[in-house]
Amino acid sequence: MLLLIYLFMTTFLLSSRLSCLFRRKHASILFLLLFITFQTFAQEDFKPKLGQIDRASLEMTAYPGDSTADAVVLYDYGKVTFSYDNLKGLVMSTDIWVRIKILKESALDRASVGIPYYEGQSYKDQEWVESLKGYTYNLENGQIVKTELERKTVRREKSTDNYTTSKFNLTNVKKGSVIEYSYTLNSPFTVRVEPKPWTFQASIPIQWSEYNIIIPNFLDYKMTMGGFLPLYMNKQESVNVTLGHASFDGSGRSYRFVVKDAPAFVNEPFITTEMDYLSKISFELASVNVPGQIHKNYSQTWENVERTLGEAKWFGGELGRSGFLKEVRDEIAKKTTDPLERMTLAYKYVQAHMKWDGTSGLYSGDGIKKAYDNRKGNACDINLMLTVLLRELDLECDPILLSTRSHGYVHQHIPLLESFNYVIAHVKIGEKTYFLDASESFAKPGLLPERALNGFGRLIPKKGQGRFVEINPIDSDSKLEMITANILPEDGMVKGSYSISYGGYEALDWRSSYATEADNVYHDALKKTVPEWKIQNLAIKNKADDYKGTVNVSCDFELEDENASPGVFYFNPIMAGRWTKNPLKSKERIYPIDLATGISNSFIGNFTLPEGYALEEMPKTEIIMLPDKGGKFSYQVRQVGNVIQVNSMVQVSRTRFLPEEYADLKEFFERVVQKHAQPLVIKKKSI
Repeated sequence: MLLLIYLFMTTFLLSSRLSCLFRRKHASILFLLLFITFQTFAQEDFKPKLGQIDRASLEMTAYPGDSTADAVVLYDYGKVTFSYDNLKGLVMSTDIWVRIKILKESALDRASVGIPYYEGQSYKDQEWVESLKGYTYNLENGQIVKTELERKTVRREKSTDNYTTSKFNLTNVKKGSVIEYSYTLNSPFTVRVEPKPWTFQASIPIQWSEYNIIIPNFLDYKMTMGGFLPLYMNKQESVNVTLGHASFDGSGRSYRFVVKDAPAFVNEPFITTEMDYLSKISFELASVNVPGQIHKNYSQTWENVERTLGEAKWFGGELGRSGFLKEVRDEIAKKTTDPLERMTLAYKYVQAHMKWDGTSGLYSGDGIKKAYDNRKGNACDINLMLTVLLRELDLECDPILLSTRSHGYVHQHIPLLESFNYVIAHVKIGEKTYFLDASESFAKPGLLPERALNGFGRLIPKKGQGRFVEINPIDSDSKLEMITANILPEDGMVKGSYSISYGGYEALDWRSSYATEADNVYHDALKKTVPEWKIQNLAIKNKADDYKGTVNVSCDFELEDENASPGVFYFNPIMAGRWTKNPLKSKERIYPIDLATGISNSFIGNFTLPEGYALEEMPKTEIIMLPDKGGKFSYQVRQVGNVIQVNSMVQVSRTRFLPEEYADLKEFFERVVQKHAQPLVIKKKSI
């Protein structure tokens, strides 16, 4: 009855090897499959007792699994059961028990705890906390001393209109203490019908995280397992359930899930949002079925979701409002009949006319006409407006719902409108398709902002059934830097010209920062990146004339090395755009790497030496390839006559990498950093 599809697939995943299933193009929708279950016949169980502590926990001075941790959760326990209350009806009770070892003073604030709960207007619509207990344990003169939480110190504070928080501070807490607390949160079904997601990871390591739930058979939950840590225990069995009402008593199923020695979750570079990576269990109520009394289906299909959108005034209703755009439509229609030109003109018009208010939004706030009149709106206002205008121009255009990177991945097997928080437009001209987001002021047509690059979106057509479409970037972080300079060893100087061309997402970022600013603002920013340069004659072309073209910057510069000696001159030829740090710091990684966009960085340098000087040693040419054509780094230095030519190219074409590819990618970036740090030595020739 309970839909545990992903649990049942673990055996298949193990036999098939994860790397076979986790393809690059579908990485974003397969995270849920990676919660593998390992079970043995001789598992060690752990069942401590509340109010009792072992000496070993108090004597611990550092966590063996992570010497940097300032605290470690020794025990994190949750149990969900259901009961019937004569006044409140069905009630879901969640028992929580947490035990934490304080290793450093920086973790003392973990002794301050808050428990939020819902307080509605009526007695039936209120959660309540009961059975609150707390203890602090210390070793004093070789003896275990226990300090108990005094209930009178617990205070209630109003958090919002509907939420109250029970707050308490465990006392006598210091470095070396162990603290623990437990309580029960009772939630009537009028307030909450689904258990809260249970996460097996936190910002500090967890030695033992256990989740139990006993589900009566009349409740049908979909359970989704997510994350990348293996289950140490996964046990389930049929049980008899007594809820306190004859209609609900009967059979059910008990589940026990344990993750052991979970590392601290680190918000590493190149991820979307932490909830996409945390190992966790989530629930969705599919139906309630009490024979002869209750039968309610909560499950949705994507068809239901699309029907809801179509009937909603704030979405489908807005797509039918076009009168205010007819004048613009007629002007564009007079200029051209070419579909691509019409699309470009309409996109540019909305892009120039509207100012994005910085919010995402899945529905139009006060309507797209009012947004149009105010010349300001959320992303949905702007892109629904664009969709309407393109339809008026007889183009095949439909909205796409998606989830931004900070909002998390969309799980295609769970039809929920709440999965989305953003809208873009989709245009089909012949066999080509275009993704448009006119909320980005300086983006060329088809260049979606990075926030929208999150795997898949749901296309909502004017007629027929919707579908998921993959959203990939059409461009990369692209820049080309060039230096032509004279080396003057006798003066300890380098004089020359510098130019940089920003393309793709680099151009978008640059224009977003400087397109409306005076040139001296960028001059100051450039000066901060190369503080040793004396910059003159700065010139900027195509700040905002043609978004399809690159932004081109050029200047003259001088660099003086005060430590240079007349006979020997050291300098790093990668004078701009140098990779000084590896963006990947962790030794290992269990999460996929999501770069959002590709990388294309090139540097070309031509350095002229004076007569009588030569390069002491020619550096070795370096060429590094990532597997599966994922990227390439090349570095070459050569001397032609009295000119030293330097070429460096860093190119990463794939945007998603598997955890097992992390070592290769980290080494790739490390080699770039090492090579870019390598100086050249210019020496005066012996006569």
